[in-house]
Amino acid sequence: MAPILRTPACLLLLAGFWAGNAQAQSAPWTNFEECPGFPPATAEALRWEAMRLPDLVVCRAIMQEGGAEAFALTISRESPFKPRRADRAEESMLNGRELYWYSSELPSQPNVLIRETLIPVAEDRVVHVSLRANDAATLAKYQEYVVTLPFPDYED
Repeated sequence: MAPILRTPACLLLLAGFWAGNAQAQSAPWTNFEECPGFPPATAEALRWEAMRLPDLVVCRAIMQEGGAEAFALTISRESPFKPRRADRAEESMLNGRELYWYSSELPSQPNVLIRETLIPVAEDRVVHVSLRANDAATLAKYQEYVVTLPFPDYED
């Protein structure tokens, strides 16, 4: 008679956790004619408003509560935004790589915090992200929403 193999309960629990965690992660976004999907936790807070033009998609992330814009993405072949090292403000991580946020300003709204960044997502596509916030906490929350989107792991 063959011996009975017993798997420790902690290994079964770990395997179940790993399988559930892998399923919860969203697949990388690859249809650049559409806005990326929101991760489940973010989808409760935001919704997209999109506008499609030839070779350009504009995605506005709108707060479910209150209707304010959290950030906007422009998906195109080339962005008119050209980051300047002198304007670097914060650093984030996206797919294990550094992402720099660049500060901008509007003379008519000097107290508004404005940030922009570029994210290459394919050989022929780039995402320009822009956001505005009235305080540092809101700015950080909006930046966190952006870096949790399922951008593909593409290196320029």
